Amino acid sequence: QGTSRSKVPFGIAQIGKAFRNEITPRNFIFRSREFEQMEVEYFIPPGDEDVWKPFHEKWLKDSKDFLLDVGLREDLMDWDVHEGDSLAHYALACTDVTFKFPFGTQELMGIAARGNFDLTQHSEGSGKALDYFDDQTKEKYIPHCIEPSLGVDRLILALICSAYAEDVVDGEKRSYLKFHPSVAPVKASVLPLLKNKPELVSVARELFEKLQRR
Repeated sequence: QGTSRSKVPFGIAQIGKAFRNEITPRNFIFRSREFEQMEVEYFIPPGDEDVWKPFHEKWLKDSKDFLLDVGLREDLMDWDVHEGDSLAHYALACTDVTFKFPFGTQELMGIAARGNFDLTQHSEGSGKALDYFDDQTKEKYIPHCIEPSLGVDRLILALICSAYAEDVVDGEKRSYLKFHPSVAPVKASVLPLLKNKPELVSVARELFEKLQRR
């Protein structure tokens, strides 16, 4: 009900299985036949660059903010702007977020301004009109679409690579994962040195309860 009555601009997010037509899967999770993908179809009014570009740039910023918020290292991230022959024939613009994995730089996420190509193809294939009537402008049109798309497997691998850390204790080198609190399965541990010392246990319990309230 809420989605069906939304006004442009609005978006629909989904996550699920995606499939790639691969004869020879390779490169670990990067060319697998089946993978988990999440994306947003964000519908906007039609128009020239003055209309779609601000929406596209906002999604670029929001996508970067999201990746940083979950713990990706900014120094390992970069941008790949598609231009010329690298831009799909139907796309108005497309920028990939890339990540420097230990085995090389790979695409992590794409943010594309796809025009009205998708809805036009769906309409022609199904024989159903997908026009939108704008109450304010009194116009009927096929909305254009901004599509941020992100592979879940790639994101998890990038999070692990970002969380990897090393330190030295008593001359011994240790490696560990330092996840961002937003995705860390354990946020903090409170461990009293002796469980048979009530004065230590009570202080640890008090600290534990304070952390629970945060």
